[in-house]
This record gives sequence, C-alpha cells and structure tokens, in this order.
Amino acid sequence: MTAPRELVMTISLNALEHLGINLYSNIPAVLSEIVANAWDADAENVKVVIDKGAETITIEDDGTGMDRDGVIDRFLTVGFKRRDVLGGKTPKGRSPMGRKGIGKLSIFSIAQVAEVYTIVGGEKTAFRMDREVIRKAIAGAGQASYKPDEIGNWPADLKKGTRIVLSKISRSLSGMTVEGLKRRVARRFAVIGPKNDFNVTVNGNVIGPEDRAYHNALQYLWTYGDQTEFVKLCKNLERPADDRSTAVKDALKKAGLSLTGWIGTVAKPDQLKDEDGDNLNRLAVFMRGKMAQEDILDEFGQKEIYADYVIGELHCEELDLDSAGDIATSSRQSLKQDDPRFEALRTIVLAELRNIAGRWSEWRRTDGAKAAATVPAVSDWLGQLTGDTKKKAERWIGRLNTIRSNDEGDKKELLKASILAFESYRRKEELDRLEDLKDESIEHILEIFKSIDDLELSYYGQIVKLRIGVIRTLQDKLKKNDKELVLRDYIFDHLWLLDPSWERTKGSEHAETLVQKFLDDNTAKLKGKAKTARIDIGYRTTGGKHVIVELKRASVAVPVDELARQIRTYRDGAKKILEKTTYKNWPIEIICLLGKPPPEWNDASGTGPTGVIDTLKTVDARIVFYDELLTNAESAYADYLDEHVKVDKLWGVFEAIDDFTPPKP
Repeated sequence: MTAPRELVMTISLNALEHLGINLYSNIPAVLSEIVANAWDADAENVKVVIDKGAETITIEDDGTGMDRDGVIDRFLTVGFKRRDVLGGKTPKGRSPMGRKGIGKLSIFSIAQVAEVYTIVGGEKTAFRMDREVIRKAIAGAGQASYKPDEIGNWPADLKKGTRIVLSKISRSLSGMTVEGLKRRVARRFAVIGPKNDFNVTVNGNVIGPEDRAYHNALQYLWTYGDQTEFVKLCKNLERPADDRSTAVKDALKKAGLSLTGWIGTVAKPDQLKDEDGDNLNRLAVFMRGKMAQEDILDEFGQKEIYADYVIGELHCEELDLDSAGDIATSSRQSLKQDDPRFEALRTIVLAELRNIAGRWSEWRRTDGAKAAATVPAVSDWLGQLTGDTKKKAERWIGRLNTIRSNDEGDKKELLKASILAFESYRRKEELDRLEDLKDESIEHILEIFKSIDDLELSYYGQIVKLRIGVIRTLQDKLKKNDKELVLRDYIFDHLWLLDPSWERTKGSEHAETLVQKFLDDNTAKLKGKAKTARIDIGYRTTGGKHVIVELKRASVAVPVDELARQIRTYRDGAKKILEKTTYKNWPIEIICLLGKPPPEWNDASGTGPTGVIDTLKTVDARIVFYDELLTNAESAYADYLDEHVKVDKLWGVFEAIDDFTPPKP
C-alpha cells in the first residue's frame, strides 16, 4: 500500500508577508476571496458564520471540494494557475474568478489560524495552518516548506464541499454587524443570487442585490447594457434611467471592449456615507462578476460639484481574458494603470462623465425649480411672474439644486437668497428700461423707486432675523466662566450687539489703527489689580461716532472713581490722536462691559446706581452688563421685527419656506 502524500506548503517568508498578511486590511475583502473560490468550485450555497463569542469566522460551501492531491497541488501550492491547469470554464460553465492562486493567503491578513476541511468522492482531508508557525518554518532568505498539522476529527455535518474556520482573529468582531457584512460582500459581487445559482448567507441571512443598499438613494441613472433588474430596484429615481449603450457602442468597438453596468447620482452627498463609514462616492470596476478595483472616479480629477454625487458599477469582461495578460496588480485590489485595455476604458468612461456632468446640472436646475414650487408661497410668487421673467426666475431658483448642500435648512436659506437675488435683478431691469424711455410719468418712476425701498426692507428683515439667531445661539453657549472671552472675540466686530443702529464705518482703518495702538500701550502699562481686571479694550468708528469698548472681567467689581479715572485717561489720549484726523469732530462714546457693577452701585444711602451713571457720563461713558447685553439686543431686534412683518411683502414667502417640510419620496 502506498503511503499518502505528505501535506507540504512551499513558500518564501517574503511572499507570505506581501501576498498574504499584507494583502488585505479588512474582513469583507478577505471573505470575498474565499467566496470567489467557492464560485470557482461550482458551489451553489456559501454560508458565512460570524461567532463573536468564540471569535471565529466560518465559511462553508457545497462546491466540488478537493481530494488530497487537489489540496497539495492547488490549495497548498502558492501561485497555482487555475485557468492554465483546469481550463477557462468550470464544469458548470462558470468563468472562474481566480487566476494567480494567491487569494487563499489573504486569510492570514485577518486570522492567525485557519482550519480547512474538504471532501470529494468520500475522500476527506483536514488540516490546520498557523501563521506564526509558518513564519518560523520558512524564515530566511531562501525557499522553505511548511507542513500543516493534519486534523483527525471530522465534523459530522460536513457532507460536501469545503469548510474553512478562521480563529485568533486580528481584526475586532465586536463592531461588525450581519447587515454591515452583507452590504460589503454584496457590493463586491454581481453574481450573488438565484439568477446565477450562487447563494450566500451571513449567519443565516441571505445576501441579495438589494443589500448593496444604495439603490433607493439614486436620483438620476445612466445605464449600459440591459440593466432592467437593477432599474427595478431603484425606487426613488426622479427621471427615467438614461440608456447610454448606443452612445458608447462605437468607442467600445474601436477599443475592443464591452461595457455593462451603471453610473448614478444621489440627491445629497451625505447619502454616499453609509452606516459602516464607507465612502460610496466611487466608480467600481468589475471583472467576471467580482470587484477588481474599488474606485476609478478619483483618477479623473473631477472637481465639479456633480462628482460629489456620483456612484457606479462598471463591468468590462475584456479586462480579464484568459488569452491576455493579467491586468490586476499583485495586491488584487486594483488594476494596472498603464494597461492599454484599462486606458481605453478610462477614456470612454471620462467622456461619459462629461456627458453626465452636463445632464446632471440641467436636470438639477429644472428639478430644483419644481421642488421650490412645491412650497405654496413660492409657487404663488412665481405665479405673479410672466414670460421671460418667469423663465429666468425658475432657472435662477433651480441653481440652488446644483450647489453643495446636505442640510435642508441650508437649502431653505439658499432658496430665500435666490428670491431676494432675483428681486434685485428685476429692479435692475426696471431701472435699465427707464434709461430708454423718452417720456414717462413721474408716478411710474416713483413706483419703481418704491419697489426698491420694499426690496431693501426685505433684505434688512432677513439680516435682523439672522442677527436674532446669532444672539440666541450666543445665549445658549455662553457660560459664566467663559462668556467674557466669547464676547471679547465677537463684540468688537459686531457693534450692533451694543446698539442696533451701529454699523462699522469704512475708510477709517488708519485712525482705528492709531487709536488702538494707544489703547494697547495703555494696557501694557497697567499693573496689579488694574491689569488683571481688564480683559481687553478696543476702538471702532460707527455712524459718525467714535466708540471705545472696555471689557472687564465678569468676576471683578471696579470702584466708580477708579473706573472714571481709567476712562478719562484713554478718552483724552484718543482725542489727541483724533484731532489730527478728519474725524476730529465726531463725539466719543465709551462702553464699559461689566459682569459686576461698581461697589457704589448697591450703596442705598450713598452714590447708588444714579450716582454711578452720572459719574461715568462726565467722561462720556456708560455701563452695559454682560447679562443684559444679549437680552437687550434681542429685545430691540424683536421689537423691530414685530413692526417689520407688517410691511415686508416677502416676509410671508420666507416664513412659508422656513415652515415647509418637503414630502418624502
């Protein structure tokens, strides 16, 4: 009786490192290699079981399995060229995915130990492989062999095919979900499902094409070849899928290529960030039903907005012909960039992307206008327009749909801004027409001027509303310990917080620089309590007035006489500087922003609040308290808005936009 052949693996440590341990970095990619092997073995069913408790991953198929010679010659021989030895088709007529015979090594990139059980014709072979033992066995510069440990116990429930059990997993299984794994595996294959008699389950859950989970996010779709089944899965397309097969036919024929698949765009870019954190903003290339390169979109360097919305799957079988060279890189995760076939494919795809860019912009503008018109108040506003003016308005508003934005609130603000912008455009058109009129009634001219006043009113109403939003946000965020620092960084550039009528004066930058330097020098000379009490001091010009704002620490109460003395110093210094400028006749007002009033404020029988106020008036100063600042500002603007809404003709339109909730698809 002839002794059974010894199970031996021959490989260099360098090959193991580069083709095994470092081949892939994630579990779905490794499982995809094993699933691909099951396809090549004519399996009809593949079962993946993740056992988080035992920290094992089991992959079992009902394919042809291997006898002992098959294990040695095919599985344990690294670099076994399957297609050369076994032919270009499997017994079931499948086109095998494997080519270089190195995918099996990928298991060692996620697991230290792999147990393999395989059976064919009643012959059973089982063995255990340990990555660290392999490393030690084949360490060194030359070739070395490794002998797996044979396993005597056979699982009673394995009657057909191959089972691989991975243990000592080097990647965490705790965050892995069944749904997430199904999504990732489904996205790597186009052959999974009953149509190809190839069913894959994860912990008993069947994987189907719908598990790719991006079908319902697609807004627009361009297809190549017969994509009827895929289109049926896309429930939320806003336009019929555009079949581009005829458009690329000649270019493909010239390049000797075929192309099937699809390119789609989503409604919002954040729909391309899935639950697992994967970025789906990509164009994947498939060969023989398996993903060959995860993304080629990046290679085109498309900087236009549409590119942020793109996703697609493209299949090109000529990239993997038995008669042609292997186009895949040694990592098996990408394709050789300089291969003429790949270069030809990229040229065709780039031309398609340019077409898609134009169509996307056109459709988004048109559909954006339609979406805006679903807001009743906006529809009414558009209904008041006629002819070319209405067409221009619809195109203008439609543009907001071609601007990067995920947030519905942002889109509403863009819609309001578009209406204001177009109203400005209309006023300009009216003024331009006046130049061509030789004889026009004064009433008509005044009507145009009144419409400009109305528009200014609407603009300022939106500014006030935004300011109230800023004030309320600051109120929510300010805490006792840091409010003085937050306000310090904000108040000098937003004087309207102190007085709604104050706006920055342009052209006074030189004077501001001179006065600010003086104030900074004054601060540098302070010592002791006077220095620690002050946060900052700043100078601005506004509406015919010089404003100096001094911020004191919220926890410090400065005596009124000391406060007046300090104020007098930098008031008089500022006056000397301003005497040499064109702003010398402007009055000076000084604001002391305090957390606590001077001690004399609470002196019921002495100075009291009135005395403090009168003392500071003598040096052109007044007090504003931190706690009052935002409340007073909000109250002033709220009072303005109460009256504003009565006369602003666009206010109701803007309120309707804010209140509108778009219908769900």
